[in-house]
Parts: sequence; structure tokens; C-alpha cells
Amino acid sequence: MKFAFFQGCNIPIRIEQYANSTLAVFNKFGVELQVISEFNCCGYPIRNVDEKAYILPSVRNIAIAEKAGLDILVICNCCFASLQKAKNVMANTPQLKDELNLILAKEGLEYSGNAKIKHYLTVLHDDIGTDEIKKKLVYKFKDLNLSVIHGCHVLRPREITQFDNAFVPRITEDLMQTAGVNSLDWQGKLECCGAALAGINNDLSQTLLKEKITGALSAGAEFITPICSYCHLQFDTAQQNLPRNDEESELLPVLLFPQLLGLCLGIDEKILGIEWNSTIKPDDIKRLKSLLGPPVEEKKRRRKKKEAA
Repeated sequence: MKFAFFQGCNIPIRIEQYANSTLAVFNKFGVELQVISEFNCCGYPIRNVDEKAYILPSVRNIAIAEKAGLDILVICNCCFASLQKAKNVMANTPQLKDELNLILAKEGLEYSGNAKIKHYLTVLHDDIGTDEIKKKLVYKFKDLNLSVIHGCHVLRPREITQFDNAFVPRITEDLMQTAGVNSLDWQGKLECCGAALAGINNDLSQTLLKEKITGALSAGAEFITPICSYCHLQFDTAQQNLPRNDEESELLPVLLFPQLLGLCLGIDEKILGIEWNSTIKPDDIKRLKSLLGPPVEEKKRRRKKKEAA
């Protein structure tokens, strides 16, 4: 299995550990992620400025992957939505497809729409599969309470992203369960983190972020796992700039899903870049490692308890 690895703009510069941990995890399953230097921005920053200028960069990226004969694996939610949006627009607007292909032809590229756009969680869940993941587990978490926040762009609009059920997503929950994590049911898991408002309305951006932190902590979370790279930046960077009183002095530590799964696969935390997460302290890493145990299935665990009794 081989994919063109699309990281977007933010991740290679500001969240390099997201890419590194993803590469390390997929390597465990023999999946090759090819980094393509010709890829450009997905166009997301200008989506509300010029529709055609927004679509063209993603169309170019897809054409580059098609020329290489590869489907695209994406780890940034915004990029995933932009690439899916481009495919949808091109499929339903033949005139625009012809127009943009004239531009691409200057580089020797042509968009056909054959390349599939896959979110990395879908590849883990559907293409590799939870059964195969279980076979590779060296450890499994026990008693790790964690809040997941999906972010806006991977789930909505669902007719474009086509990622899981937008109201009751199961892919992430199944993967968390496979790793032994107790993924908490909390109100903020499908809501906006406020990142889109940063620099426009900072007060509202901080209010939304603080609401999510308070909600996750109230649900009993020890860590939070953002699926979206913008959510990661909110919780791992902006969280530290929030005004807080003495009772709110502790930060809610951030852990990326490939880092979490990587620990269960026996990958060293330095390779996973866990210490690069700004909110993670050495005691947090010790806590995570203390919760790792043999990957015993729940049914087997209950049977052993009965036999011991």
C-alpha cells in the first residue's frame, strides 16, 4: 500500500511531530507514504476570497498525485476538506474542469479526478483495519481518560467530506477503543475550537477554546486529542496564552492520535515527538507510559479473573 503524503502548510513547519508520528505508525503496517515536494497549499486560506483561486491549488495537487499514480493520504482536516471540495466541484462543473486543465497543461499536468482523497484515520480504520492493528499492538492503554475533538472540517459538510457520520462519528471512537483508550463523551467533541476566529475576534476565539478546555476537564479528561491541526495549535499553543487564575494553573496536555497509537505499537516517544507538544511535561509522559500494559482483550481479561476466583 502506497500513498502520496499530503501534510499541508502548517504541519511541516509548526507540528512536525504530527507528520513524523504518522510516518512511524504507518511504517509498522508496511504502508509507504511518499512525500512529494511539488505539492502546494490546498487553497484553504483564500476559500472565501475567490472560489476559482481556492479550487485551483487543490486541483493541481490532485493532478500531481495522479501523474505519480497515487491516491492521496491527508493528515490536515482543512486540506482534506479542500481536496474533497475540489473533486466535487470539478465533477459537477465540466466547464471549470476544462478551464483549469488548460492552466495545468502549462506544467505538463492534467486533472482527471481518478485519485482518491483519504483521511489517515479512514486508512487506519478501513484499509488497514482494527483487526490488523490489534495484531501489531505491543501495549494497550488501561484507565486512560481522554477527550477527542474532531474539529469542523473533517465532518462538515458531510456531502463533501464523506468522512464517517457527521453526527455520531465512529471511526475515531473505534480506533481509540482498539488502543484501550476511554474516549469520553463530552459536548465539545464535534464543536469549533475557535481557531478560525484568531486574529479576527480574539476574545471569542479564546472564549470558545476555554469552553472546550473546561468541558473536557469536567468530563474527566487527562489529555485531549485534536484530530485537526488547527485545533492542535489552539490547545497546544493558544491554551498557554489564555488568562487564568491560580485554580486554572494546570494546562490540559495535548496528545496526537498517531503518538497515542505509536506508544501502543512500541514506538519510542522521542520518535513520536511527544515531547515536542508544548503542553506535555515529563510527568505526562511518565503517566502515559505507566498506563500501558499487555494488549489483553477484555473478554480474555474477564475470563482470567473468573479462573483466578
